[in-house]
Amino acid sequence: MPNRLLAVEGARLSFGKGNARVRALRGVSAAFEPGTLSLVTGPSGSGKTSLLSLLGCLLSPDDGKVFVEGVAVERLNEEQKTELRRKKIGFVFQTFRLLRSISAIGNVALGLEIRDPKRQDRMATARELLVQFGLGDKLNHEPDGLSPGEKQKVAIARALAGNPPILLADEPTACLDASAGKQICQILRSQAEQQGKTVVVVSHDPRWQEFASHTVVLSHGEIEHEHKVNSQ
Repeated sequence: MPNRLLAVEGARLSFGKGNARVRALRGVSAAFEPGTLSLVTGPSGSGKTSLLSLLGCLLSPDDGKVFVEGVAVERLNEEQKTELRRKKIGFVFQTFRLLRSISAIGNVALGLEIRDPKRQDRMATARELLVQFGLGDKLNHEPDGLSPGEKQKVAIARALAGNPPILLADEPTACLDASAGKQICQILRSQAEQQGKTVVVVSHDPRWQEFASHTVVLSHGEIEHEHKVNSQ
């Protein structure tokens, strides 16, 4: 596996013990390249979120290796893993996870503060990101005053604060209508193509097929099929 910037090699992961043990991943190997949007799909229980959790350094494999920005994660202690997540990885979730009592610009600035506490231009950077996503007139709106699509844009802007090279998204369009969902697909695709980020999306949503240049289909904790679209 030549690309180890973001990859798993022979990853195995189980939960529970004895008769209740569930094998979430069974020796999965996959690499995700900068400048591409990769879609990880498959039925419920196939191991999609488990794979994303390994790539995000949220879980450790029972066996096998995980590489993030070329670093072998198993060699790191918990403090080092936290630092790697903080500097290198942005997360986008289906449920947005915005702080309800804080404005849109405040939520994004907070994400930047967590990533780089000493940075002085947090509000200006947050404003720039939200304007980029068409939310210049919603800077001071709290989440309850935003549509689901707008909330997801704020969540993506927060994930991008500090310019992490890796963006991991777990079902980011599941709560959105057709128009808002397509906008989110376009935004994440542009982050890969125009900003050179490594974007990995876990989703059942068939809309992502149109935007992904790399698709990994999981079934019962194994890769059933993998497909890459040749670049033009």
